[in-house]
Amino acid sequence: MRLMLALTSALLAAALVMGAPARADDAPVADKGLKNLGRGVERIELKDVDGKSVRLKDFDGKPHVLFFGFTRCPVVCPVTVWELDAALEAIGKDARDVSIVFISLDPARDTPAVMKNYFSGFKGRVNALSAPLPVVTRLARAYDVRFERVDTGKGDYSIDHTAHAFLVNADGRVVDTIAFGASRELSVSRLKSLIEADKRRN
Repeated sequence: MRLMLALTSALLAAALVMGAPARADDAPVADKGLKNLGRGVERIELKDVDGKSVRLKDFDGKPHVLFFGFTRCPVVCPVTVWELDAALEAIGKDARDVSIVFISLDPARDTPAVMKNYFSGFKGRVNALSAPLPVVTRLARAYDVRFERVDTGKGDYSIDHTAHAFLVNADGRVVDTIAFGASRELSVSRLKSLIEADKRRN
């Protein structure tokens, strides 16, 4: 529920970004730059919000969206998850089986209990996962996600990180991305393409 409470201030803070003209990273990503993302880490074990072991391989069979973030992120993470959920809701019943897989870059603070509370308002749409930092680092590298701890003073810290959501098909292959700040129309369009490709596959 913390995520829903944080969204009002986060959306206000992001308003200038969300209303900005289309950027270069809104352009489609060439498939050749995506085909190797996530290779070799499909069977690495993580923990879900109930403490159960989960592998990324377990999400194969249905298209899904993968995002790396952390729950204390002030703007990028809550806005991204909210926008992805809103885009899937806009698509409707065709998107009912598309989940959002959230991997924490801050496992020291993002315990299963913390993330279960944080994502409780999404009716099971978000699968929040965590793992020890060396495991998270390996996973992030496999998706070319860069992240760095940044001290903010008084013993606190934030995390700078790559803010792309990865669109993963039913075979577990990344086929597109959505950048932070992308328009709702763009997000819906790319998610629809992901879903339509899965329909053709079946």
